[in-house]
Amino acid sequence: MKVLSNTTTTTKAVLQAVSDGQWWKKSLAYLRPLQGQEFGGVYQIGTRANEGLEKQGCHPFYESVISNPFVVESEVTYDTYQHIPVESLAEVLLRTGKLAETKTEGEEVFPTTEVLLQLASDALPNDMTLALAYLLALPQVLDANKCFEKQSHSALSLQLAAYYYSLQIYAQLAPCFRDKCHPLYRADPKELIKMVSRHVTLYGHEAWPEDLAALTKQLHYYNERLLDFTQAQVLQGLRKGVDVQRFTADDQYKRETILGLAETLEENVYSIALSLAQRYSVSRWEVFMTHLEFLFTDSGLSTVEIENRAQSLRLFETLKTDPDGFHKHMAKYIYPTIGGFDHERLLYYFTLLESCGCADLGKYAIKPETHVRLLKKFKVVASGLDYKKLTDENMNPLEALEPILSSQNILSISKLVPKIPGKDGRMLSPSSLYTIWLQKLFWTGDPHLIKQVPASPPEWLHAYDVCMKYFDRLLPGDLITVVDEVTFSPKAVTKLSLEARKEMTGKAIKAVKHFIEKPRKRSSEEDTEEAGGSGVTYADALNHLEQSLAHLETLDHSFIISLKNSEQETLQKYGYLYDLSRSEKEKVYNQAVAMCLDGQPLRMIQQLLEVAVGPLDISPKEIVQSAVTKIISALSGGSDDLGGLADPLHVLEGVVAAVHASVDEGEELVSSEDLLEWLRPFCANDAWPVRPRIHVLQILGQSFHLTEEDGKLLVFFRTEAILKATWPQRQVDLADVEDEEKRCELFTELLEASHQEVEFQHLVLLLQAWPPMKREYTVTNNPWVRLATAMLTRCTTESKERLGNEVLKICRALYNTEQMLPAEGVKELCSLLLDQALLLPSLKLLLESPDERLHAMALDHITAIAKVNDSNCDQELLSLLLEAKLLVKCLSTPFYPRLVGHLLASPQPGRWDPEELAQQLWEAGHEAEAGSLLLAVRGTHRALRTFSMALGAAQLWVEHAHPRPPPSPP
Repeated sequence: MKVLSNTTTTTKAVLQAVSDGQWWKKSLAYLRPLQGQEFGGVYQIGTRANEGLEKQGCHPFYESVISNPFVVESEVTYDTYQHIPVESLAEVLLRTGKLAETKTEGEEVFPTTEVLLQLASDALPNDMTLALAYLLALPQVLDANKCFEKQSHSALSLQLAAYYYSLQIYAQLAPCFRDKCHPLYRADPKELIKMVSRHVTLYGHEAWPEDLAALTKQLHYYNERLLDFTQAQVLQGLRKGVDVQRFTADDQYKRETILGLAETLEENVYSIALSLAQRYSVSRWEVFMTHLEFLFTDSGLSTVEIENRAQSLRLFETLKTDPDGFHKHMAKYIYPTIGGFDHERLLYYFTLLESCGCADLGKYAIKPETHVRLLKKFKVVASGLDYKKLTDENMNPLEALEPILSSQNILSISKLVPKIPGKDGRMLSPSSLYTIWLQKLFWTGDPHLIKQVPASPPEWLHAYDVCMKYFDRLLPGDLITVVDEVTFSPKAVTKLSLEARKEMTGKAIKAVKHFIEKPRKRSSEEDTEEAGGSGVTYADALNHLEQSLAHLETLDHSFIISLKNSEQETLQKYGYLYDLSRSEKEKVYNQAVAMCLDGQPLRMIQQLLEVAVGPLDISPKEIVQSAVTKIISALSGGSDDLGGLADPLHVLEGVVAAVHASVDEGEELVSSEDLLEWLRPFCANDAWPVRPRIHVLQILGQSFHLTEEDGKLLVFFRTEAILKATWPQRQVDLADVEDEEKRCELFTELLEASHQEVEFQHLVLLLQAWPPMKREYTVTNNPWVRLATAMLTRCTTESKERLGNEVLKICRALYNTEQMLPAEGVKELCSLLLDQALLLPSLKLLLESPDERLHAMALDHITAIAKVNDSNCDQELLSLLLEAKLLVKCLSTPFYPRLVGHLLASPQPGRWDPEELAQQLWEAGHEAEAGSLLLAVRGTHRALRTFSMALGAAQLWVEHAHPRPPPSPP
């Protein structure tokens, strides 16, 4: 006590002797590092080598007593060139703070927590014992978490945290004297952690005071973390790609990892998966289900091996506890992976469903126990059957059965099919099975009944006789199906002779009559099948077969023979389709409509209807009306099939032409009035586009000599359709278009009201839809000239070039029609175009006219052009100049080189002849130009095209083309 008193007195004296009593506070402020900075110091050297805290850092003195120690190199290396500070800044700060606290005799307490935590963090990698001492000196026990949480999560750091809290808990439960070393600090840390953990767990957190309960929670927390880390290390040792850090922190990843480990055949890995599942509360049921899924899908084991392993692991004792979950997992994850031909595995699959109580779960078309019975039989009699396809509710089960049917298994399988539902949900009948087998038997044979595929008529008849032996197994409706297949299918028409088909049908009729006269005793099951079937009786079957035979007789008709023997593929197709039709009303009707859409004569359609077995009660008029309805639907944007023809208007032209020809021949099958009546609603409906309606009316007008009233009506429809599209507010009636004068008034009214391009386009349609004007008009009063004038003067300047081309298109559309513009009209239009600086379309109009005066005008304009560019020349203009034979007259213009270039680049023998053009040049006195042109046409290199060479070539060509007559004899 005396020593302590002397030390205190001495310290006070030293501190009071300093003139500035606040020096230590300034030093503290200077020494305290900024937030986030390292303190630096002695412990930093070599720290990085043990950052992960994988080894226990210690002083070299204790190296021999610690397993796997870490010693800082600088502690054992005596390097005179490396300065190692005796103290770290944190230690200086702590000492100075304590000195200040001593000066005030405890009145001002120095906050040591931050410094102690930093010292502990710095010391941990190098001297864990010292770090623990710093932590034990903390004023608040729980503040140590700040240090522990900053460290790398290693087994050593987690053990240290658990040891720290074990020490603190033990010290609070059994306080020790401070004047001597308590045995607590010499105890084995592992044993201490185990003892304290067991003690606090025995009573639970609630049994302890609040401050102690907080410590027990931390101990439990770090124990759990340590256990997690240890098991994660085990996982890492398995080399299965487990992310240990993520496994420790992510619960979802932890669960998925455990279930993933269950997907193995390695016993040690599987055991670890079970252990982890128990540790982390992952359902044992899930682990077993995952393992079972693995066995089925990815294990590579045979079905027997899967069964043995599942039994040895006793999986199903647990899986049975949740039948619903088991059923869902099996159906979703396992069933899709089983092949339809793997009957053994499918049998095991359905056996599991049955044994685990899943029979009443789900909406089964077939119960699991039924699947089991079926598979046991199919394994024996039909090993090549795709069982999944057979039982797929979206597939036809008969399609799955057909490939494996034979004479050896048909009887066995026919006893099984009543347990199999069809696509409609009803159970299959043995009759339906025999139906598909007999078709297969007839066409492909059977190893025991028909050993070779038939090829000749006698062989086909023999095959049919074999099939007939099984007709008594068929319901009437199925019997019809079989006979139709062997007599009226595409294969039958192609492979069998007509006589053979007749004979087969006759035999079927005799068999049906026999069944009617002597009905055999039928089982109750067969009676149920017949009652639940289509309701077809043997009497119905007899009527059907008799019509088939009557239809076959019509195939000898001269009209049908002419179709089949025709050289035209289309007519052959008609004969083929009629053969297949069996004179069924719907098929004959559809074929007749198709013929009408193809534009076939109505007389041919009438012959088809007359030849077919009737009465069909179908007239050619009905056929044409149906065809027109289809065309109207296609024009209106519907999806009606027009026989592969893309353009409905083209199809309509064919139909109208056929009706027109029929009317001209006086057949009185369909009249023009009928067509107009059917088409009028479409043409009058302003909901549809204008152009198709106009085209329809034009087609009618071109094909029929309409009465005056019909003609007026046609013009009215055309006018009304156009006006409704562009001028809906202008109501038009028949009086507005009944004569030329009225139409001119209407045109003038609409022209004055038009200012937009779309309106002018519809005025073009209007003039085209009206009959040609008969009155004589001055050039400026011509409707077409007035329309072009309005277009060019009223529209915006941005669209002038496009409008010039539109005027050109309008004039071209009038060529070779009654409305073609006279030369004066063309001249007037060209003047208008020139006024708008539209030289190119103006030149084209002048050159396309046959009038020489207009050609001369074009040449005048061409001669006046000083420079050729895209605004006054293009390929089309050059072609027009060559066609007009104006090459010679353009010789002195800038157009001549372009004309020659175009002539060479686009040789068109049918339109212009280079030699003829060269002759024109020669005759005009341009011998050198003629020769140069000939040399260029013949491909002579430009370097050789000299003046003398060109002149010589021209002279030589003239001599060959126009040889001199031989001199007369003296």
